[in-house]
Amino acid sequence: MYGTLLRIVVKPGKRSELLEYLRWDAQVAKDSEPDTWRFDVWELAPDVIYLYEAYKDRSAFENCHREHDPYKKWNEMVAKTMEHVTEIIPFTESVASIKDE
Repeated sequence: MYGTLLRIVVKPGKRSELLEYLRWDAQVAKDSEPDTWRFDVWELAPDVIYLYEAYKDRSAFENCHREHDPYKKWNEMVAKTMEHVTEIIPFTESVASIKDE
């Protein structure tokens, strides 16, 4: 499995716009990316969001997820809605998972 965990601090007044974007991203993954295993968004406070993404493998991320419109819009949304993004877990391969084959 290949994935990441991000901590996002939302710019003031941009919470709704960011959540709408992340929900759209999750829906696209659900509808058209069978090897996207997790795309989870948690809100710990109105201005702090965690995003966990997990893919079958690196290829599922690089050759499928990155090809869709939400990914292509990521940099724009970072600049527009995010005060700060921290990689809690940078993109990497897992060493153990219940999804391992």
